Amino acid sequence: MNKQLSACIRPLHALSLTSLVVMVFVFCQVAGAQTFTVVNNCSYTVYPGIYPPVYQNGGWSMAPGSTVSFAPGNKFNGRIWGRIACNGSSPAQCATGSCGGTGLQCAGTTGQAGTSLAEFNLNASGTDWYDVSYVDGFDNPIGVQVSNGSCVSPNTCSGAVFSSCPAGLKSGDYCLSPCTVSNTDQLCCRGAFGTNATCVVSQWPAADSQYVTNIHNFCPNEYAYAYDDAIGLHTCPTGSNYTISFCPNGAGSSGGGSGGGSGGVTLTSGGRYTFTPQNAPGLRLDDAGASTATGNAIQVYTANGTGAQNWTGSTSGVVPAGDWNFATEGPFCLTASGTASGSPVVLDPCVGSTAQAWQAVKSGSFYNLHPANNTANCLDVRGAGTAAGTIVQVFTCNNTNAQNWTPTVN
Repeated sequence: MNKQLSACIRPLHALSLTSLVVMVFVFCQVAGAQTFTVVNNCSYTVYPGIYPPVYQNGGWSMAPGSTVSFAPGNKFNGRIWGRIACNGSSPAQCATGSCGGTGLQCAGTTGQAGTSLAEFNLNASGTDWYDVSYVDGFDNPIGVQVSNGSCVSPNTCSGAVFSSCPAGLKSGDYCLSPCTVSNTDQLCCRGAFGTNATCVVSQWPAADSQYVTNIHNFCPNEYAYAYDDAIGLHTCPTGSNYTISFCPNGAGSSGGGSGGGSGGVTLTSGGRYTFTPQNAPGLRLDDAGASTATGNAIQVYTANGTGAQNWTGSTSGVVPAGDWNFATEGPFCLTASGTASGSPVVLDPCVGSTAQAWQAVKSGSFYNLHPANNTANCLDVRGAGTAAGTIVQVFTCNNTNAQNWTPTVN
C-alpha cells in the first residue's frame, strides 16, 4: 500500500487480502460528531454489517428503499458491507458477506472475504480517509456521497461488474477478485510484487486484468486492486457527513441469483420494443424521419407508434457474447459513432461491429445501455433534453434519468 499512508490511515482492504485477517485500529485525535446515512436503493433486501459495531451491534436488515442514519463516533476506523439473502440462523447465514455474532448482529466480527466494502478512517489528524473497495470481490454495488462538495464522491457503480465477471472469478452471488481466487503473490500484490512499481495489472492474465478494467469502467473512483490508490483512495477535511448507498445507480441487483430480481420488462432476444427515457416519459427512442441513410440521427421523439420507434433486440451472433444489437426499419442498427463521450448515436447498416453491440444492464424497471466499443459510456439523451427531436449520444455513465431506458414490448 502507498508508503505515504501511516498506520492510522491505512485503508482496511489492504489487510483483508489474507485468509486470516487481523484488524488493528489506531485512533487519532477527536473530532466533532459526523453522520453516516445508509440507503438501500437495491430492489432486494440488504443486510448491512458494520465494524466496529457502532450501530445495531454491527448488523441489521434494510428493505428496498429504506434509509437509516447514525453517528459512527469521532474516531471511526472501519468498514460497512452489505450481505445478501440472510436466513434466520444465529449467526445468520447469508449468500454473501456472512459474519459471526448473534442473528443479524455481527457483534464485532467481519464479513467473509469477497464482499464489497465501504471503508473509512475519520479524523486522522484532521483528515478523513475513505474508499469503496472491490479488492476482495464484488457482491453489491456501493457508492459514497460526501456532504462536502469539494471532496470526491465515489457514488457511481453498476451491477454490470457482476454480469461481466470473467467466468473463472464468478462464484454464486460473488464476482471474486483475482487475489481471492488465486491467492498468488502477483495477483495479491505482495512479496516481489508488493510495491506500486511491481504490482502491474497489465502483466496479469487477461481474465484477471479484465476484473480491474470492469471496476474502473462501471465503478469510477473505486478500488479494484491493492495498489489502486490513485483511483480509489480519497480524502476530505474532517467534519463531512457520508451517505453510503447500496446500488447507487438504482434498484438493480448485483446480478446474483439470490439477491432478488428487478421489475419491469426483461429483454428477450428477438423481441420488439420501444424505449422510453426516464427524463422524458412522453418520448421514445426514434430513428429521425424513419430514414435508413447511413449515419442517420437517432433522437428522442413524441411517442407515435411508428416503425421508427420499434427496435428489435437480438443477442444471436453478437460479439461480445451476451451483448445486444437493436435494429429498426429492417437490418439497420443502433450505432455509437465514436468512443468519445458525446459522440452521436446513429443508424447504420448492421455489420456486427462493437459500435453496434450494446451491453444491457437492468436496474429496476429500466436498462442502462453500454456500447461495447467503450463500456464506460451509456446511451444518453443529450443535455437531458425533454424536447421532441433531442439528439441521442453516448456519454460517460453518470447515474441520471437521461441514461435510464424503459423497454415496452411492442
